[in-house]
Amino acid sequence: MKCTYVGAFLLFMLAHFSATAQTDFSQRLSPDVPIFYADALNFISDDPDSSRMDVYVEVPYESMHFTKENDAFRSKYEVMIEVHDSTDRLVQERWWTESVEVKSYEESISPKIGNLTHRSFTLYPGNYSVLVQIKDSETEKTARVRKRVTLENFSALPFSVSDVMLVNRVDTVLGKKVVYPNISGNVGDLLSGFTMFFETYNKIAADSEQVFVTIKDVRGEAVQGDTFMFPLRDARVSCFHQEETKKLLAGDYILELKAFPKGLPNPESAKGTEANTSRLFVVRWRNLPVSITDLDVAIEQLVYVAEKDEIDAMKDAPLEKKRKLFADFWKKRDPTPNTDRNELMEEYYARVTYSDKHFGHFMSGWKTDMGMVYIIFGPPNNIERHPFEIDSKPYEVWTYYDQNRQFVFIDQTGFGDYRLQTPIWDVDRTRIR
Repeated sequence: MKCTYVGAFLLFMLAHFSATAQTDFSQRLSPDVPIFYADALNFISDDPDSSRMDVYVEVPYESMHFTKENDAFRSKYEVMIEVHDSTDRLVQERWWTESVEVKSYEESISPKIGNLTHRSFTLYPGNYSVLVQIKDSETEKTARVRKRVTLENFSALPFSVSDVMLVNRVDTVLGKKVVYPNISGNVGDLLSGFTMFFETYNKIAADSEQVFVTIKDVRGEAVQGDTFMFPLRDARVSCFHQEETKKLLAGDYILELKAFPKGLPNPESAKGTEANTSRLFVVRWRNLPVSITDLDVAIEQLVYVAEKDEIDAMKDAPLEKKRKLFADFWKKRDPTPNTDRNELMEEYYARVTYSDKHFGHFMSGWKTDMGMVYIIFGPPNNIERHPFEIDSKPYEVWTYYDQNRQFVFIDQTGFGDYRLQTPIWDVDRTRIR
């Protein structure tokens, strides 16, 4: 069935895009808050009683505040890393300033280039919380992220593997391999697949290992598997392996790795020595909103702006065509086609995310009547809440002054399931139930 309100809806969203910054997702749209990526990885240490934690921090150029000085563009930001133990006691802290210089304006706003730094911490095995904070020196805006890390006691294990690092590229400098890690965890733009790196610690003199890799989706279902053999010539070996991504939909995934020693001098010593680790990663095509973790669900959520046959075509298409149809759908509606961002798509899925967070109960928030109205019309100018009126069911009144519209939602069951008093199906052909 055709959604006749699509054109007006799109025009309204474009005209009122700046006004939506007053909603809960305003910080996500603010250019002043620095966006950055951080990762903490666990490796063996030279100290037999400790482990090494490498913390990587990457700040994309597009999220820095550059100023032009002579013939260059310069930016500066502060980095702080705090490591807390399981009792939340601060055990180590690092602070430093990064200065970045680029030659062109185009480079200074690039989403594909960033400044990468890292610091290493030698810590006793155990559970830790790592806080990373970035402060832009020009705007004094800050952003932070916290990650929980478990450090293994590798020295006490006969056979073990480090954490898995995702790799952007590997170069050779002065005869040595130099690894450039992928800190964002996004492998969606790597069409040939992604490379992973890990270390194997082999104290039992195995001559090789068999490695099993399983990739699971957000539902915990295995969607891809792989196995390979790797020679072990030393007690500590660097392992590189490439995984394909062409069969993976956009979304969040977990990579599980298990390694089994082979070719042992004493086969009995192999019992109970398998090693395992896991890590999260995402498949997100460039400029896809971060809230999209499942492409099939994202396609279903187009119900308010797409015709039914368009949605059905995307659902039924093979993976590569599904990706193309989804991308083409939004490309046609991009208000700024000459830029990397599609503001309309970002705004649409930001409203979907807001609806899921605030209007969900026994069904996803975007499927509810309140979610539908919020996604189509945005945040109302005024909300009247009447939860405890005498002789009436709980109800809310949403008013949109600039559109001369008013919607009344009634909770007939008393369980928070607010339904529209007057459906808007006949007017705008947008109702899904």
